[in-house]
Amino acid sequence: MKRADVARLTSLERKALLEELAAMVAIGEFNLGDASRILRSTMLGMDRKTFARAVKLAASVIAKLEDGPNANPTLETLNKVFAPFGGKVALTFPRIEEPRPLDDAEKQRRAMLRAALAKSKRQRRRSTEP
Repeated sequence: MKRADVARLTSLERKALLEELAAMVAIGEFNLGDASRILRSTMLGMDRKTFARAVKLAASVIAKLEDGPNANPTLETLNKVFAPFGGKVALTFPRIEEPRPLDDAEKQRRAMLRAALAKSKRQRRRSTEP
């Protein structure tokens, strides 16, 4: 998924993509750092330094959140990171009933998000290699 692809989405399609991303975080398929990376790089097309300035955080905080497998950001940090997308950190509890099967549109959105994360991680590795 490229920035241009996101720009062509309607507001309802972007909202569905955001909701799908949140669902993937909720079930543990992505962590909050993965979500941050996807939103920053794909939705906004920003590098970490630019995004950090925009949300008034240090670039090292963004790097630690996105790259650290054991990152432990504060609620304030998470709210700053997700605020540009209308997101906020909230308390939720898992559903008791079985989730309904994903429809084709949901499957497609999840595939797009997985591809966006993989691409972003590849680009990051290439830019940090000596």
